[in-house]
Amino acid sequence: MKSKFQIKLLFIVLIFASIGSRAQEQSQENKLSVKLSGFVWSETIFDTRQTVSARDADVILYPKEEVLDAYGKDINDASSFNMISIHSRAALRITAPDFLNAKVSGLIEGDFVGTSNDKIGLFRLRHAMVKLNWRKTELLSGFYWHPMFPVEVFPQVVSWGGAAPFHVLSRNPQVRFSYMPNSSTRFSITALSQLDFKSNGPNGVSTEYIRNAGIPEMNVQYVTGLNKNLLFGVTAGYKWLKPALSFTNPNETVVKTDQKVGSYHFNAFTKVNLHGNFLRAGAIYGQNMFNFLMIGGYAVENITDSKIDYTNIATGSYWTDFTLKPIKEKYTFGIYAGYSKNYGADATINGDIYARGTNIDYMYRVAPRLVYGKGKFKVRGEVMYNAAAYGTPDASLNFTNSNEVANVRFLLATTLHF
Repeated sequence: MKSKFQIKLLFIVLIFASIGSRAQEQSQENKLSVKLSGFVWSETIFDTRQTVSARDADVILYPKEEVLDAYGKDINDASSFNMISIHSRAALRITAPDFLNAKVSGLIEGDFVGTSNDKIGLFRLRHAMVKLNWRKTELLSGFYWHPMFPVEVFPQVVSWGGAAPFHVLSRNPQVRFSYMPNSSTRFSITALSQLDFKSNGPNGVSTEYIRNAGIPEMNVQYVTGLNKNLLFGVTAGYKWLKPALSFTNPNETVVKTDQKVGSYHFNAFTKVNLHGNFLRAGAIYGQNMFNFLMIGGYAVENITDSKIDYTNIATGSYWTDFTLKPIKEKYTFGIYAGYSKNYGADATINGDIYARGTNIDYMYRVAPRLVYGKGKFKVRGEVMYNAAAYGTPDASLNFTNSNEVANVRFLLATTLHF
């Protein structure tokens, strides 16, 4: 009798355990959710001068240099008008059941910018990543912002491009591990490669140079003051490129090479909350910054019978952005200012140059903005003054004389978020 009772009791326990297990599995399945968000973004643009830019002159870099005709008139002193909506965007934000006791989330996001000018208007992948979050650690894997573009501190400009080339603009395939000892501090280390934002080289702009190097770019970052009124952070990174698998020496003989060019980059950034008024600022310095959509790159230093050597071209950039607290929750005023300097090559250049803006000594930008609206629909206006000092550099890309040319951009955008 006692044995039969124990069997019945065990059977009941197994039934309830099975029900509990199924309930737990069902609870885990219910954690899966997908949320759609994004916006419709339309722009009207007028430039007083021709510009070096991307995507039908929408993403502006700097004004074009003077090109004089037979009568001494500047050909690039001509205005431009455009209307465009390619930055409209859609995103899927995903939360999934826990994995290895970690909270699981993901993001897939795209727009219609295209990956090049001839693909403008086609749907383009912006982000595709998964995050695992434990109590003090995080693992991110996928296509996401480069660590040199900190999501906590970046220019709040209306114009697209994230204030490039004065600020880094780059998204990369990566694996990032972060450690957060407390709620306000984060240390991360990232290994990454390239996709849309590529380095330059003998075969044009391509990912092949970092792929052939056989080593991922490495970055470390430290941020403190998260969720505080004063935030500060620094990033440091190093990348390796193999520009060529072979070269032709002075004897016109093809020679295999394993030569790489290594380059470093740094930034420091801060955000201050002054009673609802936000001050953001940053400083960037690095070698071979072409893939960050900034000026600079690298060049061939020398070619001998058995070896090819490269030299980096250094770039510095400094920016600040101030946003006033919204007035009546409808009017938001802000202003951005940036300065970038070409610091030249590490050595004398005796060969090809793979860089952007090699005839620019320095450039600067000032852009006040006004945003009107409350809720999902807003109207955004910005006036941007761009100036670039063009000159003839020496063999190390250092300048003694340069002349400024300037462009003024008037931009009006309407945005509907969903």
